[in-house]
Amino acid sequence: MKNPCNKLAIRSFSIGFGAAVLALACGADDSNNKPGATGPIDIPREDPCANPLNAGCGNDPDPIVDPGTGTGTGTGTGTGSSADPPSQADLDKAAAENVLASKCGYCHGPALTQDQAEAGMNYIDDIDQLVAKGKILPLNAAGSLLVQKMARGLMPPPGSGYALPTAADIDIVSSYINNPRYWEGVPPSDCADKDQLVTFDQLYEAVNDDLADVDDDDQPFMRYVSLTNRFTAGVCADALNRDRQALIKMMNMLSIKGPIGEVTPANQNETLYRIDLRDFDWNRQITVNNETFNDVWEAIARFNPYAVEFVGDDVDDAKDDMLTDFPVMFADQMMDVAVIGNLYYAIVDIDVTQTLTTFVTDKLDIDLQADIDNDDAIRAGTTKSIVSRQDRLVERHDIGNRGGAFWLSFDFENDANESIFQDPFGFAAGGSEAIFTLPNGMLAYIIADANDNIVEESNILLDRSQEDFLAITAVSCSNCHATGFIPVVDEVGPLAERNARQLQLDNDEVEQLRSLYVTPAAFAKQVKEDSETFYQRALQAAALPLSGGDPISSIFLRFDDDLELADAAGDLGVTPDELERDITLLNPVLTVLRGGTIDRDDFTAKYVESLCILSISSANAPDEAICDLLE
Repeated sequence: MKNPCNKLAIRSFSIGFGAAVLALACGADDSNNKPGATGPIDIPREDPCANPLNAGCGNDPDPIVDPGTGTGTGTGTGTGSSADPPSQADLDKAAAENVLASKCGYCHGPALTQDQAEAGMNYIDDIDQLVAKGKILPLNAAGSLLVQKMARGLMPPPGSGYALPTAADIDIVSSYINNPRYWEGVPPSDCADKDQLVTFDQLYEAVNDDLADVDDDDQPFMRYVSLTNRFTAGVCADALNRDRQALIKMMNMLSIKGPIGEVTPANQNETLYRIDLRDFDWNRQITVNNETFNDVWEAIARFNPYAVEFVGDDVDDAKDDMLTDFPVMFADQMMDVAVIGNLYYAIVDIDVTQTLTTFVTDKLDIDLQADIDNDDAIRAGTTKSIVSRQDRLVERHDIGNRGGAFWLSFDFENDANESIFQDPFGFAAGGSEAIFTLPNGMLAYIIADANDNIVEESNILLDRSQEDFLAITAVSCSNCHATGFIPVVDEVGPLAERNARQLQLDNDEVEQLRSLYVTPAAFAKQVKEDSETFYQRALQAAALPLSGGDPISSIFLRFDDDLELADAAGDLGVTPDELERDITLLNPVLTVLRGGTIDRDDFTAKYVESLCILSISSANAPDEAICDLLE
């Protein structure tokens, strides 16, 4: 069966969910009936695009901003469509062209003739033509006339009555223009001739220069996060906004403190940032996989294979002042380990030895059953979900010990005995997921199995961006909920009420049914209120865009993509030319970088060895004891 939402996956206009979500539109069970308590209950199967939960139906792909490939995470069944899914390049290009068409198409759209269109330009939704006509400069959004006009409020023209593009709109267009993977062979026109090398010597020198302005008593709590590996790889400083957004969001998504924490630029290019562990409650002990760490930073360093202890005058000064062996880590390398699995859970203070229900009761002070009995919870169930090919039910509660919202979803195996339509009050779920607001308003995520045990990944939810297709906490969740909570159009309440006799519901239960399964309008209002009151307010406080795709999943997936020579050079602290010149000194497996790419895991396995070789003449280099162990 072909997916009727495939066309919308490329050309829909409202940006919302992740790109990989798009394939799930019609992946739900196609059966027409599910058994009730005493007889069959007819479940109407509506147009799969009628439910806003359907992927690709009225929701756009995850826009990737700045030069990361960042394939959007989400979900996909891989079923229901005979066509290959669109590539990330296609999705990102479509997202940019959609912005241009919706904001500028009134005067420059393809429906107009050249004579009708302003300045004869009727190809505003065709990036290839815009490049050919000089309206867009590849890899130079800031220098592109089209972007300049949007940024200055000149397109659409003042007084035209048409809505101006938002900052997020401009960001989407700029992201595609500035993404080097989409312009093979085109040098960045705004920084191609600049020396972009930032060696580890220069990096630690910059750390010490900034640290000198910090009070001595505060220095032990300071840490530095760097984007200079991306800069050295050839990405212009002004094209790193997506990386900056991801860094700021990561820090606050991993914080259990109340206010949004500061992520402070530490150099002029804003490629080095200073954080205070205390701003994020990172100065506390945490335990990950039965190993206890003095603070969160040390735990991340332990799991980060790129966190290598350096020695040398500059790095030793920084280590002594900050009382850590790892004064600085690169942002994307941190993200690759900190937003997934048991390390993520520990950072946001989720005890994986507890069940999800125990966590909810003990940490959030929520009595789930009491809320249902007292009409303090709401529910919605659907047969058409963007994150599961089976039935799904979503339930909302207030957090008991502080302001905040807690949303719990239940998934069901493909089994007639596990259905939200058999019993609207009780059911046997095959797994569950929780999303709740942190004290600062950002969202936290939990996946649990059928036995309510907290786990790192779901065997029901799917994420096409992962090699094994399994959704993982928290990066898969973060992308799907880039703009906040997601509304659900309830199918359970109306159906159960129509079939009350078959379900043997008495009058009191029918009234409870109406209180619990609220109208779609009421449910959508609560979703909107929670998203705006908590999450979007937190994004505003962190100066992050309120719309567009999730920067964390973008950078996470770009980092895990195969490396080109420039990517590897940036991580190793040398220029691409230097790496190509000296690559014969390294393990032969890396020679594939001459004209090709290397798998991230293969590069990681040779990283420390390569770093030891290339840093041999540096003033600050990996500890010899570490290098000696590799011989």
